[in-house]
Amino acid sequence: MNYSFWEKKYIQTKAHVTVIGSGIVGLSTAISIKEKQPWLSVKILERGSLPYGASTKNAGFACFGSVSELLDDITTMGEEQCVEIVKMRWSGLQKLKSRVGEGALEYNHCGGTELFRKSDQALLNECIDKLNYCNNLIYNNLNISECYKLMNGRQFNDFETVSIFNKYEGTINPVSMLNTLIKKASVMGINIINGVNINHINRIDKLLSGEHNLEIEYDKLVVCTNGFAATLLPSLPVTPARNQVLITKVLPENKLKSGYHLDKGYVYFRNYEGRILLGGGRNLDPESEFTDQFGTTFLIREYLKTILESISPGASSNIDHWWSGILGIGPTKYPICEWVEPDILVGVRLGGMGIAIGSYLGEKLATEIVNS
Repeated sequence: MNYSFWEKKYIQTKAHVTVIGSGIVGLSTAISIKEKQPWLSVKILERGSLPYGASTKNAGFACFGSVSELLDDITTMGEEQCVEIVKMRWSGLQKLKSRVGEGALEYNHCGGTELFRKSDQALLNECIDKLNYCNNLIYNNLNISECYKLMNGRQFNDFETVSIFNKYEGTINPVSMLNTLIKKASVMGINIINGVNINHINRIDKLLSGEHNLEIEYDKLVVCTNGFAATLLPSLPVTPARNQVLITKVLPENKLKSGYHLDKGYVYFRNYEGRILLGGGRNLDPESEFTDQFGTTFLIREYLKTILESISPGASSNIDHWWSGILGIGPTKYPICEWVEPDILVGVRLGGMGIAIGSYLGEKLATEIVNS
């Protein structure tokens, strides 16, 4: 990059708050800061032309947890922490819809359906047995009733006739969401600078080092790079994880009516303008998918194509596009929101639920900044 004097001066001008990462968390943080204290100068540094990680590469599900996922999380984390995370997701979705608007989100209130393979009989029985327990958990904490409902009737040949429907979930267009947030941020005077790849934080001199000899001073710094956070702060317990996604050409017989989940949320698919969008499967090969490298693999491509054939025979010969996104996971699904230095705040590890939890986390980070 051949920066002019003017460009370099603009990029390196110190702001009250510097945010690294212009995904949903970074933008939400910056917007919430300006809403609370409009006089603060806020700058976002982003290395991509669009957010580099998952915010514009995800499948566009506005969801907060299927029954099998809730039961699995309760087993691994305990009921209290599981409920707290579900509340974050629900709160974040409400914040996102009110901030962006359902029209700009292309929000489709189609609900979410959890499917079970014929080999998942034990899991299905457990979910049926605990359905009232999960509904009571959701009602007592989110104040929404009859969240999960058993549905009967064969939707796809390779799956059980019984499924579980969540009427409070939906789907969105993630790029439309980000574009609206970017416009809102620009109107508020937030400077979003793309093409700036920060590769080192000098904590002593409060200086960011970037490619092309950039050196950027900071006052307060917020790191919102999710799966890539450990490259700047290696001690953070966050691991990058790749999710692979496909979308078909328009299929005249596409009759998908909701968002769909299986394998405890590891696989998901939906209808978008007559196309089938299908992704996930990293649980099939977790060792290879713990990576910050974009791309697709033969094993998971074939796995997703098999699922695609089971829901729409012949669709695997009509795949239009493949891509991948990088998310941040860790030993728990609880997001990281903490000060790692008196002037460096981190908001990462969204566990694949960035759409749901991003706006909540941004609000929390902003509160930390204005109260610091």
